[in-house]
Amino acid sequence: MGKKHILFLLLSIAIFNFLGCAHSTQNIKPSDNSKGYVLYVFAKRTEIMIDYNKSDGLSEGTRLDVFRMNVEGMDEPVKLGEVIVQKVGDKMSKAKLAVITSSLKMERGDRVFTHPITIVTDESWISRTNPETGWKSEYSLPNERDWAKCRIVSDLTNKPAVRQLMTDTEAKPIWYPNITSKSEDIFFRKVFVINADLTDARLDIICGGRANIYLNDSWIGEIKEPIKEELEDWPKTETFKVKSFLRKGKNVIAVQVFRDQRSVVPTALIMSIKIQTSLHK
Repeated sequence: MGKKHILFLLLSIAIFNFLGCAHSTQNIKPSDNSKGYVLYVFAKRTEIMIDYNKSDGLSEGTRLDVFRMNVEGMDEPVKLGEVIVQKVGDKMSKAKLAVITSSLKMERGDRVFTHPITIVTDESWISRTNPETGWKSEYSLPNERDWAKCRIVSDLTNKPAVRQLMTDTEAKPIWYPNITSKSEDIFFRKVFVINADLTDARLDIICGGRANIYLNDSWIGEIKEPIKEELEDWPKTETFKVKSFLRKGKNVIAVQVFRDQRSVVPTALIMSIKIQTSLHK
């Protein structure tokens, strides 16, 4: 075999590993408190038996992630795919394959975790150019009819970091619908519900302007707007661990974005909150 053939083979293996076997978990790691394991994989590998059962709070239609915890050459667990529970039993349950994310095949001993809840920016968010009392904390506002549904914008979609966040979480870049608001501060909010016990949560955000982020009236952190000299490396995804700020039941995420005539970045907000939960009731 010539040198060219050997180099081509090595390159092909590297690409295959990157696209397939090396697809590691993104954003938040599966929690270590899961007891779920794959017990049996059927011949066609489209269905599996797992040791989760009725006592774990499992129900038909529950979406679960399957991970290989120790893969040679990988520092993190590798997500093999996603399954949906078909039948819940007293000792074990049956699930069908929903999504494949790795070239590795599911097998007995792989770990099973609850699929994360993901809260993302989209058209359901509401916005306003001036604040209202309770906008960071209240589940409903007296003047909520004065808030506008956000519109999807394309100002940042050509940026690699934005495309990656959109691909990983299906988040959409949003902004206040009035185009004349480019130099005004914008207030965003979204109410969402978590019907499970939280084990981990991570917030990823890219913002077109300086911003303050709040969860249930608690300040999470600040996004700083870059200066002109920093634009070459912008945008970068900012990340915050937010489990301690969330609660089971209703939650409010609120963001204030500061804009003025000196702003040098496009108007857009894209965010995701990925929440790992526990099945046990």
